Amino acid sequence: MSTDKQPITEQINEVRTHILQRLEKEPPAEPFHPNDLKRLNDSDVWITKLLEIYELDLEKCKIRLWDNLVWRQSFGVNDITEKNVNQEYLTDGSIYVHNKDKDGKPLLILNIKMHSKSRNQEDLLRVLVYWVERLERENGLGKITIFMDMTGSGLSNLDLEFIKAIIGMFETKYPYAPNYILVHELPFLLNAAFKIVKGFLPEQALKILKVTTKKDIEQYVDKDNCLTVWGGNDEYVYKFE
Repeated sequence: MSTDKQPITEQINEVRTHILQRLEKEPPAEPFHPNDLKRLNDSDVWITKLLEIYELDLEKCKIRLWDNLVWRQSFGVNDITEKNVNQEYLTDGSIYVHNKDKDGKPLLILNIKMHSKSRNQEDLLRVLVYWVERLERENGLGKITIFMDMTGSGLSNLDLEFIKAIIGMFETKYPYAPNYILVHELPFLLNAAFKIVKGFLPEQALKILKVTTKKDIEQYVDKDNCLTVWGGNDEYVYKFE
């Protein structure tokens, strides 16, 4: 988990200066997006959060931040809108945001029952990034709880490569974002596969990973923020807005 130590101004400035100097010395083939450079220059929040999660390891922070800027440019993160992602995946309720956990953090819901290996992983990840970026704009890089709703899912829905890709994205691109990773109503059939998933989770993720059922979900999400299918009071049906 992130350290209790807060980075000092000198550390934040060192990381920022390093990135800006590297930009001058070895400009990337594709220039970084103006929005990302603005976020880097005009605010300490991004660097602060990275330094906290990397326990004030300045060298790691410099490398990861540069890699993140490269990825954001190549993936076209700043240009993703509701108009240019896969419309089916955006509107079918397989990935969406609704309600909050007990800490007041938004729930990013992955409806695993709707998944299959035939779905386009890149398109799904673009929808995922669309929601994460939308939340970050609204909450200023605040934390998110990833809610993997396994209700009614079976072996045909389990796609280890897709789950790996999601975990990898949060580990390297948004490492400061996860509050909890909740795996809800894991079917007995998928227990063995889930052990494999746990095997490639980083240590930080294992600490915030919780497997929940209808009986104990309220430890993390209260009844009014739980959908009825999870054992709660909320009768919400997803509709994209």
